[in-house]
Amino acid sequence: MIVSKFILVIQFVGAALLAQAQFKTAYPDIPRIDVHSHIGDKNQSLSNYLELRELLFIETGIDLAMWINLGTRAKPVVDITKVNSLSEGRVLSSIADYSAHNGLEINPDSLKYFLDLGYTGYKIWSGPWYRALENKEDGFPYIDDKAHINTFKMMEKIGMPGASIHVADPNGPWNERTAWLADPIEYWKEITAWRNLLERHPDLIVVSAHGNWLMCQDAQIDYLRNMLATFPNLNIDLAATFQYFRLVNTENLRAFMIEWADRILYGTDISEWEGDQLTDKRKQQYIRTFQILETDNFVEGGFFDGLPIKGLKLPKEVLAKIYYQNALRIYPGLAQQYENLGYQVE
Repeated sequence: MIVSKFILVIQFVGAALLAQAQFKTAYPDIPRIDVHSHIGDKNQSLSNYLELRELLFIETGIDLAMWINLGTRAKPVVDITKVNSLSEGRVLSSIADYSAHNGLEINPDSLKYFLDLGYTGYKIWSGPWYRALENKEDGFPYIDDKAHINTFKMMEKIGMPGASIHVADPNGPWNERTAWLADPIEYWKEITAWRNLLERHPDLIVVSAHGNWLMCQDAQIDYLRNMLATFPNLNIDLAATFQYFRLVNTENLRAFMIEWADRILYGTDISEWEGDQLTDKRKQQYIRTFQILETDNFVEGGFFDGLPIKGLKLPKEVLAKIYYQNALRIYPGLAQQYENLGYQVE
């Protein structure tokens, strides 16, 4: 019996890997825009992603059309002119700030300047305070701190979207809390702070990173339904969420994606890539996400690897919204550049 189970597992894994290797998208006519990437502005990284785009198209039929670049911690504000040129217009950039707990570094009065230069939004990282502070009393532990009010007021005023604003970190069910944010009380303090901020700034247009980290439990998905219903300017990206889909009911997640398709954007959390040895890894990372969204296969791991994930097989019209249509609506300058690349804005 044990031997037969082992054989079944091996067969299952082998079949999953074979399906992944042979994957051809059923939707080659739907472009994809990755709204949550950290490509940076180094020559090799930009060149690598253009090469990866070509490989995906040749091998799978996938048109990975564009990226929104959120910079890196080492260089949160990338050289936008250089990025636009070296990426052939396929990588647009947001300004970023990874210091919210220590006080945002970008002056609110300079946000209009960055918007006019062509930056598509403002990325702010406000994950668990203990990842940035030794003592939360020494800084600004929560995103709704009054120290941030003028920044978000200015974003409302000039129409600068919050580009993949990161709040909290994954908190799974009681027996799989995850190493990122194991304490559910601290987790809900951070989520509540985000809700407070959205109530304070109702005109703030925002894409909340990682599904607002409300996709690791079924009850969290219900709370996310409430958040989206309450705040019409709130959207979410799917970056780094795929490996956690196994923690929730597949039909619940699929129903949520269909129900709120107008407010969900495709993203990965892909990182800067300077060497030339990661092509296959990066390619498979992308392919797994597309398989999860487009098929009902069991996919070997999420974007960052992990246990098998049951695919959602979303309808074509839902995929189109998630893959690119919602992004074109939200990010300043994106629709125009999309047209410049030869695509048609519907």
